[in-house]
Amino acid sequence: MLGDHLKTKMILFGIAKDPDTLKCLMTAGEKGVDIESRVVGETALSADSQDFRSMSPFGTTPCLKDVDFILCGTTTIMSYLNDKGFGPSLIPRNGVARAIQYQWSEMAKEHAAPHVAKLLSGEADDTTDAALAALFDALDAQLKNNRYRGDFIVGDFSLADIHWAPYAHCCEIAGKGELISARGAMKTWWEKVKVHKSTSKENYLAYNVLPTMDEIRANQLRSVTINV
Repeated sequence: MLGDHLKTKMILFGIAKDPDTLKCLMTAGEKGVDIESRVVGETALSADSQDFRSMSPFGTTPCLKDVDFILCGTTTIMSYLNDKGFGPSLIPRNGVARAIQYQWSEMAKEHAAPHVAKLLSGEADDTTDAALAALFDALDAQLKNNRYRGDFIVGDFSLADIHWAPYAHCCEIAGKGELISARGAMKTWWEKVKVHKSTSKENYLAYNVLPTMDEIRANQLRSVTINV
């Protein structure tokens, strides 16, 4: 409920250029969960350090610490934050909508992620643009699907929208905003994601946790601060 808060602030270990880290931060913002971000990198906590490996055995990010409870993996953390936070679930109750949500979430991670990584590393070429264009064409068609009444991927705002948001954001700040603006339904969807207020009913925009390009280059993460 509005005004409720957790007794302790969770800690998320991640990397600024990693969209999976950003998905977890956005989920926390949507669910009204305060998160302290800790950067994993060469100049901070190394992924190969004993301290980090004690939490994440394979040195992978993101990694979430809630007091003495530790979780690793994007889907795991997003699910935990969805259950732990406040407001309606970001996982649809309807079985068909829930399955489609998982499908689009998986498509984002499996197909969009490698191409966006090339954009952020400066290794993109014409094939990268073409691959992203094809993916965004498919997403645009899904958003136009009259079967789902609402503004988002499966109608109501869900984890699927959070899975796609960091990729759209990274395209935009990498100078590829036309990949979004050229597609009417996707452009409208992205504008609504940016102003979507926290599902927890807190006065918070989860979009605001996404970093600038300068912050990504400096490996700087924003924290989620709502109740403190």
